[in-house]
Amino acid sequence: MRFLHLADLHLDTTFANRRDELRTRLRAATREAMERAVQQALSHEVDAVLIAGDLFDGDHLSFHTERFLTRAVQRLTSSGITVVYATGNHDPGGPSGPASRIPWPQSVALLSDAEPRRIPILREGELVGRVTGAGHTSAREARDLSATFPRPQRQPGVAEVALLHTQVLDTPGGSAHDRYAPSHLPALRGAGFDYWALGHIHLRQGLSVDPPIHYPGNLQGRHPGESGAKGALLVELLPGQAPTVEFLELAPVRWESLRLGGLDEATSMTALAGRIQREWEEARDRDPGLPGAEWILRVGLAGPSPLYRTLQSEEERRELARHLESALGLLQAEVRAHELRPPLDPSRHRDRVDILGEALRLLDELSDPEGPSPSRTLSLEADELAGLAGAEADEYLRDLLRGEAPLLLDRLLEGEGR
Repeated sequence: MRFLHLADLHLDTTFANRRDELRTRLRAATREAMERAVQQALSHEVDAVLIAGDLFDGDHLSFHTERFLTRAVQRLTSSGITVVYATGNHDPGGPSGPASRIPWPQSVALLSDAEPRRIPILREGELVGRVTGAGHTSAREARDLSATFPRPQRQPGVAEVALLHTQVLDTPGGSAHDRYAPSHLPALRGAGFDYWALGHIHLRQGLSVDPPIHYPGNLQGRHPGESGAKGALLVELLPGQAPTVEFLELAPVRWESLRLGGLDEATSMTALAGRIQREWEEARDRDPGLPGAEWILRVGLAGPSPLYRTLQSEEERRELARHLESALGLLQAEVRAHELRPPLDPSRHRDRVDILGEALRLLDELSDPEGPSPSRTLSLEADELAGLAGAEADEYLRDLLRGEAPLLLDRLLEGEGR
C-alpha cells in the first residue's frame, strides 16, 4: 500500500495580524501546497491520501476554498485514489462544521465521529490495505480516541494503518501543545498497526520506527514559529519489506529566522545590513528550498552592539526590514532587538562607591543561583509575580535579572558622558 500522509492544512486561516497583500498570499499558499500534494499523489500513483485533521482552520468556509477543494478531491478520486479524512479540533464533525458543507465524492471517507471506522483501500479492485480512524466531534475532545481502535484484522498482503488527530503526551515537546484526544506512545506502538498517521503537532517528527508513527507537520507554515520546509509524507508499506517514509517539501512560502550575535564590528546600519545579507545567503546555500520559493524572515539581534541605541527605534528597525525585503527579495522581513545590550563592561564599574556600584553588586548577588532569594530581598509577593512563589519565583527573577547589568549601566551612565 502506498499513500500520502498530510495534516493540519488550516484552510481559510485569516492571518488577521498581517498586512493585506501578505494575508492574501499566505491564504493562496496553503491552497497551492494542497495542489502540489494532489499532483504528488497522482505522479506517485498512490492508493490513498490520508488527512489527519484540521483540514480547515475553523467554521468559516470561503467559496474559493469550497470550489478549490472539490476540484482537488475529484482529481484524486477520478484516478482511483481513496481519500480518508479524519476531523480534528479545528474542524470537528457536526452539521455546522465546514467538512459537512463540502459535496464530497462517494470515494471520500469522512471520519467525523469518535466511533472508529475501517476503510478498505483498493488497487484495481484488489484489497491492499485498511485505514482505521476516528474524528473529533467537538473542538475540545478530551478522550483518548486511540484506545477505542479495534485490533487490526490481519490478512496476508494487506497493510493496516491508523489515522488520528491526537496529542501524543509522552513525546518531546508533547506537553507544549493542547491536550486534544491525548494518547500515549507505548499504547500506539502496541496497538498492532503497521503505521500511525497522526495530525495536530505542526512540527514534522517521527515518534517510532517499528511501527512507524509520524506527524508530517503542517502543509504550509503560518507564522515565524513554524519555520523550515513544510509538506507531506509519502509512505509505502510492502509485505516482507521495511516501510519507507519520504518527506516531500510542498510549501511555496517559507518562514525562516536568523539570530545574530557578535555585532561589535557592525558600527553602521549599512554594515549591519551587509552582515545580515551574508548570513542569509550562507543559510540559503545550505538550504535553498524549492525552486521559486518565497521567504518571510525574522532577524533577532543579540548581545552587545554599538548600534544598541539606534536599534531601540522602531522606525529604524522598520527601515532596516524594508531594506532587507528589497535586497533579498523577501515577502516580508522583521527585525527584533530585545536581546541587544549596550557595548559596556560592568566589571569596570562594580567597585565604585556610589549608587551605580551598589546597584551592580546587588544585581550580581540577586542573579547568582547561590545568592540570596531575589523575591525576599526585593520584598515581592506572589500576586506581583503572576502567582509565582518560593523557588519558582526566585528562578524566574534570576533569569530576568541575568544579563541586565549592561542595560543598567547604560541608563546610569547616560548623564555622565561615559
